[in-house]
Amino acid sequence: MTSSQAHRTVEAVWRRESARVIAGLVRMVRDLSLAEDLAQDALVAALQQWPQDGIPANPGAWLMAIAKRRAVDHFRRLERLERKQSELARGLDTGSPAGLDPAALDVDYIEDDMLRLMFICCHPVLSLDARVSLTLRLVGGLTTKEIARSFLTSEATIAQRIVRAKRTVAAARVPFEAPSQAERADRLASVLEVIYLVFNEGYSATAGQDWMRPALCEEAMRLGRVLAGLASQQPEVHGLVALMELQAARSAARVGPAGEPVLLLDQDRARWDQLLIRRGLQALGRAESLAAEPGPYQLQAAISACHARARMASETDWPRIAELYAALSARSGSPVVELNRAVALAMAYGPQAGLDLVDQLAAVPALRDYHLLPSVRGDLLARLGRPAEAQREFQRAAALTGNERERTLLLGRAAEHQAGS
Repeated sequence: MTSSQAHRTVEAVWRRESARVIAGLVRMVRDLSLAEDLAQDALVAALQQWPQDGIPANPGAWLMAIAKRRAVDHFRRLERLERKQSELARGLDTGSPAGLDPAALDVDYIEDDMLRLMFICCHPVLSLDARVSLTLRLVGGLTTKEIARSFLTSEATIAQRIVRAKRTVAAARVPFEAPSQAERADRLASVLEVIYLVFNEGYSATAGQDWMRPALCEEAMRLGRVLAGLASQQPEVHGLVALMELQAARSAARVGPAGEPVLLLDQDRARWDQLLIRRGLQALGRAESLAAEPGPYQLQAAISACHARARMASETDWPRIAELYAALSARSGSPVVELNRAVALAMAYGPQAGLDLVDQLAAVPALRDYHLLPSVRGDLLARLGRPAEAQREFQRAAALTGNERERTLLLGRAAEHQAGS
């Protein structure tokens, strides 16, 4: 194996194993920054040794063993060897890492470590931005540079955000343990919120030149699948996985040859990913089997399933989608959900039914600068034969969006109704 091949292998292993290594270390050393530093030390050791000695049979166990030894050294330097060595070095020999028994090390790779790390990263003491950044860094294994590029901000900004998040966790004395049963539901909801926020930013970018950012979608789906394996009895976890899989199935059809957006009703459904659809429907079935009543993610997944099951746009069960949005709105109270319900009502019962609800929503302060409100209103006005009003709404929507691809699409729709002005 060449040096470059070995380095690529190390990078691939690190992306796959880093979260587990850090999670295990957090449990032992009870310090986020220290755990990450120790894991990075193990990565450096791998980059130095694997090109010469070859890839170990259990790379993750090798990394964990090296990190634990670095922890022993750290606490020895702090003159806390006697207490910490018994906790951290139990069962470790003094031979080479390649000679370690992987079975003896696997005891540290317990599922609770990963779940605990997710709960720490999404602790309510942190702001939403901090939760997203810390989750992508520690659980997702993304570099600071990758996170900054994903969210169109500077690497320094992300680095500072992560450092502040770690300091906040330390200052708040957040317990490095799984939350109690009473806390778990709220904290799990935060974890799900962060994962879905990452997915949504990838699926419909809020700013920049790209309509989608597939890498963010893929990372969110990976985190969701990990969480589904760790919290297998939680229906909303499966609901979120189903929702992301079903939405991601449309990705190839959502972008035209020049990167332009292709709206749902105009998409070539032959390009939808049938494997993702099958996986999404299976996850939805799992959520339905576990839930006495559907939660918000399960309801959204059921809406996506209505689209996935329709071979053609004309076969979509819009009355059912309107019912599901009504149930979701009753649970969430979200005006954005109500806007989506207006679209479903228009498709099921005619544009006037949708416009009546949209006009009611126009007075809601939270939607005042939301570009999809005038976008939806413009579409309904166009379908009702009111082109001049439609043009003005599309122009207003274009002025409100931060995404360049979407702005071009909306200005194009405004131009289509120029003659009616």
